[in-house]
Formats: sequence, structure tokens, C-alpha cells
Amino acid sequence: MQWATPENSRERVNAAGRTLVAGFGDTVDSMDRYLDAYAVMSNWRASHQFPLNTFKINLRDRARSVDEYAFVAQRLKRAPSIVAKLSRFPNMRLTQMQDIGGCRAVLSTLADVTLLRDALKSSRIKHRLVNEKDYIAAPKQDGYWGIHLVYRYVSDRKETYNNHSVEIQIRTNLQHAWATAVETVGTLIGQGLKADQGERV
Repeated sequence: MQWATPENSRERVNAAGRTLVAGFGDTVDSMDRYLDAYAVMSNWRASHQFPLNTFKINLRDRARSVDEYAFVAQRLKRAPSIVAKLSRFPNMRLTQMQDIGGCRAVLSTLADVTLLRDALKSSRIKHRLVNEKDYIAAPKQDGYWGIHLVYRYVSDRKETYNNHSVEIQIRTNLQHAWATAVETVGTLIGQGLKADQGERV
């Protein structure tokens, strides 16, 4: 498989993010700038696939050593979601976004979640843990529970991907069902409940 590699400087990637948030006007030049920015963002997004796959393989092996029924999946954040997040956080640069590449482990029990979290944090990998959010100790307002670990990819052999961020989510089956339900309802009613953007009633 041919993995995408980053083709642009981080400065150009961040500039593309700003252009996408600003949108485009009614001139040919502005449309061309927007399409160019979209291509830059798309390459940056695609270049997360290799480090994401690396983390997913490690996560799958460790998760199944804790729970033989563990389910592990990976995804790249959708392009519209990337632009929407940049719009919600005006001070965020595209190269700072930590969840463009994400993988998830769904396990049977809360004890399994804790065991996997501890196993990942104590592993002797080169990748750097740069952020941890414990939404089990402090659940989100929408009732979401889970553990989020953000790593930066570090490798001597694949240096082109160094410092790409990948987010790992760890949940129980019940927590995953709740998160999926919130996302589904948000889609049905056209509100960003997952991003705490729903109307208050």
C-alpha cells in the first residue's frame, strides 16, 4: 500500500486551514484559493493514515490481551468536521488538531478500560503522550464517558510522519453505545450535540 506523505510545510497547512474557515467569495480567484487550500488540507489529513495504522495495530494487540472480545477501529476525521472544528476554535491551527487520526478500543468492563489505559501509558514506545483526558472521572455535559490519550508519532525510520498526532479513545460497550446514540440523535435533529452545540431546553 502506498501511504500518503505530507507535501506541504506546516505554515502552508495552517494557512490552508484559515482559508477554509473564511470560505470563498464570488470570484474565480477566491474559488481557486479555496480549492487549493482544500487540496492542502486533504493531503495533510491523508498523511495521518500511516501513523494511525501503526497505533491501531499496537492498540488492537494490547486491547485483546486485556479483553479477548475487545473491538478496535480507526478513522480519519472527515474533512467537513475538520473545517467545523477550526471554525469553533478560532485560535487552533490545523497542524495543532489532535484528532485528525483516531482509533478506538471498546472493551467489556470499566476495569478493562483502566487496565488498557495503564498498559498503554507504561509501554516503552517512542511515541510521546502529549495529552490525556479522563471523561470517566469527569464526564462531559452530554453524559459522555471515556478515556482519551493523544500521542505524537516518533520514529527513526519514518521521520516524515514525526509529530503527527493520533488520538486513542478507550470505552466500555455501554459508554460506546451512549456516545453513538448522542451522535446519531445530533445528526437526526441537525445539532452538534457531540460538540456541545445543542440548543438548551
